[in-house]
Amino acid sequence: METQKNVFYNVMLAVSQVLFPLITFPYLARILGPDQIGLLNFAESISRYFILVAALGIPIYGVREIAKQQDNKLNRTLVFVEIAAINLITTLVLTLVFVAIVFWVPMLHKELPLFGWAIAYFILQMFYFEWFFTGMNQFRFIALRSFVIRFLFIVFVFVLIQSKSDYLKYMQMQVILSLLIALINIKYLYSLLDLKNMRIAHINLRKHLQPLFLLFLTIFSISIYFSLDTILLGFLANNESVGYYSSALKLTKLIIAVLGSISVALFPQMINLYHNGGEEKFAHMVKQCYTLILSLSIPLVILITGSANDIITLLLGDHFTNAILPLQITAPLITIVSLSGIFGFQVLSALSKDKAILFSAIIGMIVSIILSFLLVPHYKENGEAITMLITELSVSLSFIFFSNKYFSLKGYGNIFIKQLYEALPYLLILLLVKYLIAYFVYRLMITGMLSLIWFCVLHFYLQPDNLFRNQLMRIFNKNSTQ
Repeated sequence: METQKNVFYNVMLAVSQVLFPLITFPYLARILGPDQIGLLNFAESISRYFILVAALGIPIYGVREIAKQQDNKLNRTLVFVEIAAINLITTLVLTLVFVAIVFWVPMLHKELPLFGWAIAYFILQMFYFEWFFTGMNQFRFIALRSFVIRFLFIVFVFVLIQSKSDYLKYMQMQVILSLLIALINIKYLYSLLDLKNMRIAHINLRKHLQPLFLLFLTIFSISIYFSLDTILLGFLANNESVGYYSSALKLTKLIIAVLGSISVALFPQMINLYHNGGEEKFAHMVKQCYTLILSLSIPLVILITGSANDIITLLLGDHFTNAILPLQITAPLITIVSLSGIFGFQVLSALSKDKAILFSAIIGMIVSIILSFLLVPHYKENGEAITMLITELSVSLSFIFFSNKYFSLKGYGNIFIKQLYEALPYLLILLLVKYLIAYFVYRLMITGMLSLIWFCVLHFYLQPDNLFRNQLMRIFNKNSTQ
């Protein structure tokens, strides 16, 4: 039951990550326009790139190490202090690098106030401690805290941002809310740590350096294609292209975050299972997660690709028509990246196959760099979208290849084909509605309603032994016995 609660809270968190931006982003797009939106995304992408590098792989390594020490308060305190100290050192060093780059690069220096706030945003990220709270299965705390902060952010957006000149306030709000999160985290940490009985003499940073260095190379390679895409587009094209591309990718990434939340919530328990003799249950959970992700992601890819024109018009307006094709190109990432999460950071990471993850990330980095310089100068936002799609596909296929070496994937191909076959009615719904309905808002509403009806019929009526139906029956049986 604890696992179901974790999944619920993590999905709730991910849904808030989708719904809240859907409230603010259309407003921001219309007030600020493609150019200012592109500039903000450019600054935020550089900050997030520094955050990834400063983390050294801690978001993965930290979860794994804390999960191993869940039941020993003193040991987990020691592990937390050691990992947090390493993160502090890297953050301080990279802050100096960040400052130097802002003053050295003319393109950044001319927006000095914006990047000054971006530096502050980068520094505060180390106090999020998501790796610790995730490793401790504190998904309720993470979800509720983030929900409240995002609600405040929505209020501030509508109150403070009224014209194009207010773009700087957006980054200022990010910093203020990050500071608030840091203060809440620090206060809550004291209930989970035993700092009084911990001895400084027991601190050993060196033992973490080798595994962190391997993960750092992995994260650095991933960051080349996952975070530098927007940065490269900014340098190789212009802010307007960044605005179109980042707007399209933001919509895709929001859905990926919801699906990825399922894997994240299961990850600590799966590590414990695998390392404590529960290999069969571990394998069963992986297959269940794989089936669940496919049954959700494949229909979403079809619906978003077919409705991209209507989605962009509704959410962003007529000024963002250039974002339609990038959205269609990147829509398959919903399935591709979700599969990477299962086979890369669920199977391979749980099995401690960090070298396989690193090799896959290097493949992605090489593909991304080559394609970016070949496609972006000529095709701009569309070229970067194609680059991201091919890059993520190569990484996902590599993860699957290595997972199959260490973990049986027998029957997984048949599941994939079955899910494709069951998703065909969504394509029929799209074509039928597009032919019969003229007004784009009605098209979206009716497409969504008919798709939901087919999903429920398929999973709750046509398939009696179905994962969704089984989980729903468990909830009803639990409620009836109370």
